[in-house]
Amino acid sequence: VMQQTMVIPIVLFLVIIMAAQMIAASIASEKENKTLETLLSTPVARGALVTAKMMASGIVALVSAGAYMVGMRSYMGSLIGGTSGTSAAVGQAIEKLGLVLDARGYILLGLSVFAGIMLALSVAVILGAFAEDLKSVQIIITPLMMVVLLPYLITMFVDINTASPVLKWLIYAIPFSHPFLAAQFIFAQNFTMVVAGIIYESALFLVLAAIAARIFSTD
Repeated sequence: VMQQTMVIPIVLFLVIIMAAQMIAASIASEKENKTLETLLSTPVARGALVTAKMMASGIVALVSAGAYMVGMRSYMGSLIGGTSGTSAAVGQAIEKLGLVLDARGYILLGLSVFAGIMLALSVAVILGAFAEDLKSVQIIITPLMMVVLLPYLITMFVDINTASPVLKWLIYAIPFSHPFLAAQFIFAQNFTMVVAGIIYESALFLVLAAIAARIFSTD
């Protein structure tokens, strides 16, 4: 169970930070090189520009997440396996326990991860708008890194099923907790929580994307 669920939080944390830095650095670079004014003066809606930036970064981040997950699972499997007979026996036991994602599980997990990435990118766009140059990007996105790091640490060391109601709802209130917990919920056949998390992340993304578009529509 630990092997099946610990890879996703690690990969998601790395990918979110990478994608956030990428889009914030892109905006800061355009401001520093004085090309942002030219881009914003084109006859294209400001909201479309912001959405295009986030979608492009989100797709790259999602592909990177898939590649990281395949590599990390292979690496973790090589550490736990031992002999080939032991690995085969472990694999059969995992399948019998239902700890293998099916097509529905992969779709739900992918949607949750993508929603989390897009939410982080919307925050990064807002923060990147206040960065004056590339040097200030790292400082600007530090609050986002802390918000992502908190649920990462919580989900790694706290069992959500045995946590107190107050702590449980605090964890649920942090939107980035849901992609980290999605695999555990899927293995437990608790698809309702996964879907609710995707809806929650998507709603916050729409709100923050609208705020980002509003920022870019002003002078």
